[in-house]
Amino acid sequence: MAIIVGVGGWFVYDLFEATEDELVNARARITLLEERVRITDEAVTETGATANEQINLWESEIRRLEQQRKKNKSAIEGNRAEHEKQAKTVTAIETSIRGLKAQVSRHEGSFTEQQKVLDELNTLQNNVEQLINQQRDLVDKVNVTSVTTSGLRSSLETRVKENEEAIVAIDAYRREVNARLADLKRRLESPRP
Repeated sequence: MAIIVGVGGWFVYDLFEATEDELVNARARITLLEERVRITDEAVTETGATANEQINLWESEIRRLEQQRKKNKSAIEGNRAEHEKQAKTVTAIETSIRGLKAQVSRHEGSFTEQQKVLDELNTLQNNVEQLINQQRDLVDKVNVTSVTTSGLRSSLETRVKENEEAIVAIDAYRREVNARLADLKRRLESPRP
């Protein structure tokens, strides 16, 4: 039994020794854990303050954005009404443009016809100018011919007058010659004494 008590005593002593070491280790771990908790608490407190600041900033930004949204919403409503008005104006302008295109198309047809008429008038004008030029040439030729004829007439009149005078002189000479011949013939035919 003494052995059992010795073994039990040794076991209790060993257990006590082991518990004392474990207790020291446990205290060291508790101290370490307390230090970590303190550091974590400081970090959480600091992070909490920073998070509160960030939350306050975000809430302020959300309020600002909400105000901006309300302002933008009223501007959007105003723009929507203006857009509808502008859309009606654009539709009216498009209708007007279609009408103008139809008018332009009709005018282009008229312009084409007018251009044809103008081309024909230009052709006629060219023809008239050619006729006028030909007439001028003819008038010039007639004038030249008239001057030439006038010169010829004057020359011919002079020559005709000279010829008439020559014919009168020849006629007078012929009469005289005839008279002489007749006198000679009479003399020849009359008996001689």
